[in-house]
Formats: sequence, structure tokens, C-alpha cells
Amino acid sequence: MIELSAGDRGAMLRAAVAAPSMHNTQPWRFRFHGGEVEVYRDRSRELPAEDPDRRMLFLSLGAAIFNLRVEAAARGYGSRVRHLMDQRRPDLVAVVELSAEHSDRLELLAPYVVHRRSNREPFSAERLPGQLRAELGLSARIEGAELQWIDKPGRRWWLRLATNDAAAADDEDEARTAERRLWVGGERDADGVPSSALGPRVAGGNAVVRELGATEADLARPVADFEPEPQLAVLVTRRDGPIEWLRAGQALERVLLEATARGVATSLLNQAIEHEELRTQVTDPLGPWLRPQAVIRFGYGPRVPPTPRRPLADIVVPDDPAAGDGTGGPEQ
Repeated sequence: MIELSAGDRGAMLRAAVAAPSMHNTQPWRFRFHGGEVEVYRDRSRELPAEDPDRRMLFLSLGAAIFNLRVEAAARGYGSRVRHLMDQRRPDLVAVVELSAEHSDRLELLAPYVVHRRSNREPFSAERLPGQLRAELGLSARIEGAELQWIDKPGRRWWLRLATNDAAAADDEDEARTAERRLWVGGERDADGVPSSALGPRVAGGNAVVRELGATEADLARPVADFEPEPQLAVLVTRRDGPIEWLRAGQALERVLLEATARGVATSLLNQAIEHEELRTQVTDPLGPWLRPQAVIRFGYGPRVPPTPRRPLADIVVPDDPAAGDGTGGPEQ
């Protein structure tokens, strides 16, 4: 039976919480139980207005699971993920089972976990090599997803239209705007997106990066010219639902870490996916029927600072039967 040291646990937690989450809410908690790590959703950090079906929540949890797998490999452990939907423990979403042997070479990505950033700065016009695009696509397929590059002018136009429509709908929705103000802007020391991480506003108003400014000060940020033809790809799956979203989150993080390892900057442009009425415009109308889970922007840009992370003590559920089911509060 595997018994993790305190050092193993701490390292795995630090890797897990380095994952991206919508507005950096970090909606996760973890419990170590022997050779298993239980992964819980934290309902107090969900976004009911902006993420009503919790798609982005589960993608975030999947990304944290992947980082945990990467650090486990770096520590010499193999891992297997059991995705769970158990009505008796509604907040337990997955169990990562550790083993003494592994062969997936995930440890090669471990140095890049802490260097991955959501980069909202302008990127250069340099294009990603075709071989690199193919390798990033393979990374997605390993985790059960596909990466579709948006190269056709017609599809690029539809995606831009959907993204602009989503941004306008966000601005008109008072509940979304109020929720965003809770998590975005100002000084942040443990969670949320600080003003310093928002980057400049886009000249011309085209949605090359997501405009997260929700206060007068953040909406008055300087304007900059961004790349006229952003390099975008859609992460898609064949099915939909919470378990598929968990898998998509792992595929997303694998792609982001592989890009980081190769010196490629990334950010997410997911607002159209968050709106059910716009989601179909993100897919290829002439391709197979696939479900879009994330839109990723790739390129070469300046380094940006990390966003803050919660103390590890806040995200650990004690390995103690008396601690309850780890839900972190009543259902909402």
C-alpha cells in the first residue's frame, strides 16, 4: 500500500492548484487517503451567473487533476483517474489512484506546471510551426479530445462573431457583471484575477483576448494593438456532460503545458462556449458533430506574472472519517 510523505502531498497539491480556473476562483478541494487522492468541487467558489451549467467548473477540476498526475509522475508514481458522479457524495468528482509504477512520461511536463500562465498581452505575428501544431493535437488526443485549428476564413469569421456576441451579452447581463466584480480587478493575494493580469484593452474592439474588466478603473486600461490574425484552436470532445468535461480539462491542461514547454504563450477565449445559444457557432458546420469545450489562443508573447493561489491549508480535506464528505458546505 502506498503511503505518501508530507513532501509528496505538498508537492502534488502545489501542482494541482497551479491549474487554470475561470476567474481564478480555484473551486477545488482535495483529500489524501492512503494511495488515493479524492478531488472535490468547492461550491462556495462556483459562478452560477457566468457558468450556469458548471462546464468551466469541471474543466478547471480536470486541469487540476492533470497537474496532480504530472507531479505524481515526477515523484515516481503512476496514476489512474476514476471519474465519479455519486449522489451520496455529490461534491466528490474524481479519485486519483496512485501506483508504484508508471510509464506515461508525464514527469517531463512537471517543470512547466508553475510556468504556465494565462497571457492576455499582445502576441507577435510569428506563426507556430506545423509540426508543433501537430504535436499539440496529439497531446489532446492522448487525453481523449481533439484540437481543431481555426484556419478557414469562414470559420474564423463565425467564431469572432460568436465571441463578440458573447461579450456583448455579458456586458448587458447585470448578474454576470456583478459576479465578475467579485473576482476580477484590484489587488488580489489569494484568488481572483488582479488588475495587473488583465493586460491592455484591444484596439478596435475585436475579441482577440477576453475583456474581463468590470470596474471603471479596469475598463480605462491602456489600449494596444494585438495580432490581426490570432492563432486559435478549439478543444472538442465527442460527448458532453460533467465526466466528459473532466476529461476535457485534463486534455486542455496537457495542451497548455506542452505549449509552455515549447515557449508558446496561451490564453483562453471561452465566452461563446459559456452561452448555450452561441456554442454551436464555435464548431465546424461541415465537420463531424463534436462538442466544443475550450477556445485556446496560441502565440509568442512577453512573460507575465503569476496570479495568486490559495494557501494549501484552505484546500485540504483532512484524512479523517469524522471530517464528513468534504463538500465544504451545504448544496446550493
